[in-house]
Amino acid sequence: MTTTQPSTNGARRVLDGVKVLDLTWYGAGPIGTRSLANLGAEVIRVETQKRPDGLRVGGPKPVGNASLNVSGYFNNFNAEKKSITIDLTTERGHELGIELVKWADLFMTNMTARAVRQIGMTWETVHAANPGIVAMYQPMQGLTGPHAEFGGFGAILSTICGVNYLSGFPDRDPVGVGTNYPDYVVNPIHAVIALLAALRHRRHTGEGQLIDMSQLESSAAAFGGPLFAWDNARIEYRRSGNRVPYAAPHGAFRCREDAARPDRWLVVACLDDAQWRRLAAACGHSEWAADARFATLAARKQHEDALEDALAAWAGEQDGPAAIERLQAAAVPAGLVLSASEVLADEHLKTRGYFVYLDHPEAGRRAYDGSGFRLSRTPVELRRAAPLLGEHTWEVATEVLGLTPDEVGALFAEHVLF
Repeated sequence: MTTTQPSTNGARRVLDGVKVLDLTWYGAGPIGTRSLANLGAEVIRVETQKRPDGLRVGGPKPVGNASLNVSGYFNNFNAEKKSITIDLTTERGHELGIELVKWADLFMTNMTARAVRQIGMTWETVHAANPGIVAMYQPMQGLTGPHAEFGGFGAILSTICGVNYLSGFPDRDPVGVGTNYPDYVVNPIHAVIALLAALRHRRHTGEGQLIDMSQLESSAAAFGGPLFAWDNARIEYRRSGNRVPYAAPHGAFRCREDAARPDRWLVVACLDDAQWRRLAAACGHSEWAADARFATLAARKQHEDALEDALAAWAGEQDGPAAIERLQAAAVPAGLVLSASEVLADEHLKTRGYFVYLDHPEAGRRAYDGSGFRLSRTPVELRRAAPLLGEHTWEVATEVLGLTPDEVGALFAEHVLF
């Protein structure tokens, strides 16, 4: 099979030669396997036309375009992978799936336990086919326990791990974090760490192993502060909006409307009295620093409503970008609340080359998330846009599975391949 081409500077990537069988969908799984692909792994994603990935179906997509190949979320999470469409629920499809298991070094799925059984890809089956494989199962709440059979995804996970209880304002209902935070962020990070650790063990011992990863446990680990505050001191964290106990002011304030952004906000965070005094001077209100209500952190916390009212009145008269430039010049922690379009256009991110623009045969030229880090000796790169549904079925069937053209044609006719 044709392997990923070397980097433009000729350097090898750290996972060149590692083969990954990807049976994931939505966010928690695909983001993790895409990270492996960016590090050089060859990732083959198994899909089906009978039940496409929900992100292929749901978008976001250009208005009026219902194609399964143009979803922004799906394409971003699946760059550099190859897609083969197999019906694993058929007898022959299952056999082909097992051949891919034999090919792979790493295997990953975040399907429910029930779905894994339906396609015949339990740990017992996978391990029997390839004793050296590292196989991760990443269902919502793990492979054991009273909730092992429960389904769900990030919107549910963010409630049961406790993060929604902490999000919002104290006098209002919990609002959550506005996105499926756990399965888009912390779950993929933990998945990649676990897979790389097990891969290292395999390289030293030749042993494969099962990774039982609960998305719930991964998410709970990210919110240890409130848990340990209660366990150690019976202190209950409560929703507090933008306020925190160690800083004041610490919040977002609406600026004057402008042509570019009618809804413009700036944020400030004064962590000590010196920053507060610099903020007051930069705002042209040195009298704030002399006010006994605001002279110390303890005083500012006690009079936080009045403090925020004063800042809100000042911010409402300011041009946002000009105000931020003045505050940052005074060494005050401050920034603008950017929209998605502004993040894409951010000059700092552009200079560092964070967003990678790749050409996709249907979606066109689109931005893909970068890796978020650089390695000085080995490249971390995006070289290929996300695959069309089943784009590599012929290639994988003939070059990895070793099927003849006639055999492939027969499997298409039988709807084992699509």
